[in-house]
Amino acid sequence: MRTVILGNRSAGNADALADADLWRPLLGAGHDVHLNYVERTEDLEHAAARAVRRGAGAIVAAGGDGTLNAVVNGVARVRGGLARVRLGLLPVGTGNDFARTLDLPLDPSEAVARLAAGRTRRLDAARLNDRLFINASGGGFTAATSTRVSSRLKAWVGRVAYLVGGAQALMAHQPVLTEVTLDDERLLLPLHLFAVCNGRSLGGGHTLAPDAAPDDGWLDVCLVHGTSTLDLVTLLPKLSAGEHLDEGHVRYGRARRVSMRFARLTPVNADGEALFTSRCLYQVLPGAVSFIC
Repeated sequence: MRTVILGNRSAGNADALADADLWRPLLGAGHDVHLNYVERTEDLEHAAARAVRRGAGAIVAAGGDGTLNAVVNGVARVRGGLARVRLGLLPVGTGNDFARTLDLPLDPSEAVARLAAGRTRRLDAARLNDRLFINASGGGFTAATSTRVSSRLKAWVGRVAYLVGGAQALMAHQPVLTEVTLDDERLLLPLHLFAVCNGRSLGGGHTLAPDAAPDDGWLDVCLVHGTSTLDLVTLLPKLSAGEHLDEGHVRYGRARRVSMRFARLTPVNADGEALFTSRCLYQVLPGAVSFIC
């Protein structure tokens, strides 16, 4: 099987990919391995689409959640790409949240051995406006943190980068009045932060959706609203640990379609890739991805 490994040089542990011995289990399992390094996220999308057109049977994202996001979107560019190509993940990034949801080993050698075993699952994907994501999308304070976590900062201090970014975001934080529709239920809330999740965690291990399963056909939605910034600070450790479901200022549920309209431009991310927007439309895509895990 032609297997393309797409490596991101800006990933937190990308140097591990240079060891030729790392790939021996894949070669022994009959994979024709092609390693392709790129420098930028947008290059990953082009490379993934090109690999599909050239007949790849499997494409492995070697990096973090942002790398996997770019690969998924690149494969989806090609008509029928997601239906005919198996995807995999070698979690050598900083956050590795989707790898945690799938209980993938974070040691590169163990992760390659898991890929070589070839077990596949049909997993859901999700759409935010016109882009796909596979792990989670967060907004408000959550996304403001990620906009302050640059690739250079992650390379310098690793997961501590998210703490640095969070402290910076908190100083400028204000809730945003938001009209939220969860399938047929409408809400009007002053949101501090939210997460729409296929996986359990985001932002480097913050478990905002502890009940999420990436193959159940649902999006898990966490809304934090109507509390002071000081109380939000108190709540953050519970949000990170997944112990927030019974908190009065947290609404947690599931939906297949979620729409949000914000009273002002608001930071939102999908698998760590950030944008500013006044409106979000989320939809789950059940079983859209064949994933090696």
